[in-house]
Amino acid sequence: MSFGPPPSPFTQSQRAAEERRSRRVRVWACAVLALVAVAGAGGWFLIAGSPEGGAPGAGNKAAVVQQAPDDIRETVEKRPRGTAGHLVASVQDRGVKPNQDQETPGTWATDKVVVKGNDDALQAVEINSGDEAWSHDLTGTVCAWTKHVTVDGRTAILFKDKKEDGSCNQLALFDLDSGKKLWQVVVPWKKSALGDPPNVTMTSGVVSSAWGNGSAGYDMASGKRLWERKRTAKCREGGFSGGKALLLRLDCTTSDYEPTTKVVKLDPRTGKERWRYDVAEGVGLVFIVSSEPPVLAVAAGEDDISDLISLDERGKYRATVRLDGGHYTVDCDSGVTYSAVDDCSDIVVGGDQVFITSGEDVDGSNHRSNRIVSFDLGTGKPVVKFEAGPDQMIHPVRMSGDQLLAYRDGTDNYAPFSLVSLDPRTGKEKVFFYFTVLNEAMSLTYTKFSDVVVENGRIFFGSNMVRGEAVKGKPMPEWLAFGVGSAG
Repeated sequence: MSFGPPPSPFTQSQRAAEERRSRRVRVWACAVLALVAVAGAGGWFLIAGSPEGGAPGAGNKAAVVQQAPDDIRETVEKRPRGTAGHLVASVQDRGVKPNQDQETPGTWATDKVVVKGNDDALQAVEINSGDEAWSHDLTGTVCAWTKHVTVDGRTAILFKDKKEDGSCNQLALFDLDSGKKLWQVVVPWKKSALGDPPNVTMTSGVVSSAWGNGSAGYDMASGKRLWERKRTAKCREGGFSGGKALLLRLDCTTSDYEPTTKVVKLDPRTGKERWRYDVAEGVGLVFIVSSEPPVLAVAAGEDDISDLISLDERGKYRATVRLDGGHYTVDCDSGVTYSAVDDCSDIVVGGDQVFITSGEDVDGSNHRSNRIVSFDLGTGKPVVKFEAGPDQMIHPVRMSGDQLLAYRDGTDNYAPFSLVSLDPRTGKEKVFFYFTVLNEAMSLTYTKFSDVVVENGRIFFGSNMVRGEAVKGKPMPEWLAFGVGSAG
C-alpha cells in the first residue's frame, strides 16, 4: 500500500460515529449514579520498551495450548522472516449511498479469508489473491456479533428478521472459510421502550445470547437450546462476555429503586450460577473486558471509563486500577444499540496483567505519541510500559501466548505503521513487519471506531460504519476492511 499524509480524524463519518457513541453513553448513563471509588495507589516499576532483533519466530516462550475444535481460538503468532509488509486483502463496497451512513459490523479472519459484516450481508475475500471467496445475504441487517472465533473457524451473529418488524432475533452460526450457515434459531427478543438490545458471545461448545428479558445458551454443534434464564423484577439480563468463561452482567435496582449492577459467572452448558459479584451501589457504566481472569471497566459518574476492577476465580474483589482522570484511556461502547458489554478498545488482559494506553502527548497538529502501560491485577500497581516513540501512537491488540501484540501508527507524514510483539517480562520489542496505508483506508486504523484483528501473522482492520461519498454524482468505493502481511 502506498503511504500518504493521514487525513483529519474529524471527517463526517468519524463525527457521526463519535456522536452515536456519545448518545449511547448518555442514554444508558441517565439511569445510573456516580462511582463510589475504591482507592488503589501504587508505585512504579517500569521497563522501557526497546526494539530488539532476533531469529524469526523467537521471543514467545509460551507453549502452544492444545485446543479442541470448538474451543475459542488462542493462536500463538510466529514472527515472519521479512519485515516489509504488503496488502494481502481488501473488502470494498461501491453501493454505499452518498452522504448516508451504513453499518458494517463485525470483522473476522482465518488463514484463508477475511470476512466483513456489511449491512444485511457477510462478505469474504481470499487472502493473497484478493478474490471474493463467498458472500451471504441475510434477511436483515447484522445487529449483534462476537469477536470470538472457534479453533476450526466458526463464529456467531444476530441479525434482524424483516417479518418481525425488524426484531433482532435471528441467531446463526457460520463457518468463516466456506460461508456455510451451520444453523439458525430464533431468540425470543421483542422490541421495548427501553430498547433492551440483544447480544451474542461464545465459549467452548456454547453460543450464548442475552436480550434484557432473558438469556439462553445454545449447543454450538446443533443449535439446540441448552438452558434459558428469565429476568426478575429487580434485574434485567444486561449482556454476556465470553471467551474462556461466561460472565453475565445484570442491570438491577435496589429496594429503593436505585440502579446497581451485578456480575454473574455461569456454567456455559447448564446456565447455573457459579458466583455473583455485587458492584458497589452508585457505580455507573459497567463493562466486562475479560471473563477469565474477570476484569471490569467502570465509569465514575461520567461518560469515560475511570477505573478497572479485578476479581479472583471465585468472584471476590482483588484490586482497583485508577485511570487517573484521563492519564490512561479505555474506551467502551455503552451498547444502547448493540448490547456488547465487552466492547472496549485499547485494552488487553493476559499474564495476570491488564495493558492499556496512556493519554496522548501532543506537540503540534501532527506530533503525537503515547505508551502502553500494564498494571498488576492482584495489586493494581503499574508494572511495565512500552513507549510508542516520537510522532507515533501504539495500540494493544491481543495476547499471543505470553507476549502482547500491538501496532504502531505514524502521526506525521514519514513514520510507517508496524505490527510488533512486546515482552512484558523484559520490556523488549520485536517487529513483525512495517507497512503503509492508503489515505482512503486510513480511517479504518482508528481503534475507537474499527476492529483490529491479528491472525496467522497478519493484521486486519475493519470499519464499523462507513459514510458514502460521490465524485461527479458517482458513488466512490468505500473501504470496509483490509489486511496486511509480511512480503518476505
